[in-house]
Amino acid sequence: MYQIAKDTGWSIEYIMRLPYPTLIMMLSDAPRYVSGHKDKPVRITSKEQLFGLLSQKQTN
Repeated sequence: MYQIAKDTGWSIEYIMRLPYPTLIMMLSDAPRYVSGHKDKPVRITSKEQLFGLLSQKQTN
């Protein structure tokens, strides 16, 4: 609620009268930071590579 009040300038009393689904949609539509980091594709040629990759993903 604080985020909506801060961004819109609406009072808490006004926000409390809004339907809950409307508030959820407002929060989902809010701008957010998305990291540009993407994993590189890996070609797996053996079972050992597969198991190594899976165990590495579990520890991260």
